[in-house]
Amino acid sequence: MQQIASPVIGLLTDFGTHDNFVGVMKGVMAGIAPTATFIDLTHDIPPQDVLAGAWALGTGYRYFPAGSVFVCVVDPGVGSERAPVALHAGDWYFVGPDNGLFHFVLADQPVHAAVKLTNPSYHLPTVSATFQGRDLFAPVGAHIAAGCQLHELGEALPADTLRRLDLPQPVQKSDRIEAEIAYVDHFGNLVTSIALARLPDFFDWPLVRLLLPRKQLIITERRRFFADQGNDAEPFLYVDSSGYIGIAMRNASAARSLDIGRGEAVTLTWRHA
Repeated sequence: MQQIASPVIGLLTDFGTHDNFVGVMKGVMAGIAPTATFIDLTHDIPPQDVLAGAWALGTGYRYFPAGSVFVCVVDPGVGSERAPVALHAGDWYFVGPDNGLFHFVLADQPVHAAVKLTNPSYHLPTVSATFQGRDLFAPVGAHIAAGCQLHELGEALPADTLRRLDLPQPVQKSDRIEAEIAYVDHFGNLVTSIALARLPDFFDWPLVRLLLPRKQLIITERRRFFADQGNDAEPFLYVDSSGYIGIAMRNASAARSLDIGRGEAVTLTWRHA
């Protein structure tokens, strides 16, 4: 095993910070990889919300240095037949349950190797049925950060067997895209599943309309910045920091004001000239 001088370990969980779960995981990892730097991506994923965890990871991992190890625990199936896994995808490593948590990573990055964590030599001596974040995922992540190779951790898995989430994809028909609200952030901004990469001229077209069919609401105002002038009582379209088109209201929660949540259907239309 080749010791890595200053490894970075990112953590993502639904544990919150009220209890000692995250601190205990860091204590386990510090004993194995004492030179590691720990960065909390977030611990405020709603309990058992795998999709929210996948979105937070998928929009955040690429801003970490190459070689970073992500220990991710949003695991409603803990103790079930879902497999504990580690994978090397793109320039990063990921450890956690194979329950769809790595969906967006798998969609964006080539998988160089993946393993099922079957070698108990890299786990704590006793693995709890309810806290595998401490007993399994944390020590494995720390061992990878310290230089352990994936093949030492367990049996190889074909990349195409890793679980993806069953998510509806945006459907484009000529000058319209049918999609949905994919994420609601802390401020109540509604992020759609429509990536700006699909519509690079989003801010240049003379007319863009986003229809919320259930609410019979059409949004046409676009803003590059939240501080742009406009009617603060009305929702507007913007591009969020992860590169997706969203709905916001200045100094207010669009989700609460419009009574809209994740999964809401949206239709985006535009006119080129």
